[in-house]
Amino acid sequence: SMAWPAGQSDGREKKIIHPYSRKAAHIMREAHKQEKKETLKNEKASHLNLIGGKLQWFQNHLDPPKVRYVKKDACELTERHCKCQSSENFQGMEF
Repeated sequence: SMAWPAGQSDGREKKIIHPYSRKAAHIMREAHKQEKKETLKNEKASHLNLIGGKLQWFQNHLDPPKVRYVKKDACELTERHCKCQSSENFQGMEF
């Protein structure tokens, strides 16, 4: 391959795009689409983390010898979880 003299190019450099062109609008739309996709992905991941944490709490607080849970047991466990959550939230508050 031949070296190009200074100041000349082989036509492979980036072309300047007019800011109001259709191509510029297309590029911006794609960029926004990617941003939205990334944001949604992150929100979904944090939501799943939150749910996973709650499920982990319930799993850790199950009574191992107990094989079957009736509605009353489930309600008591849920109330314990709510109390723990509210006390954690209360401790995190600044006055």
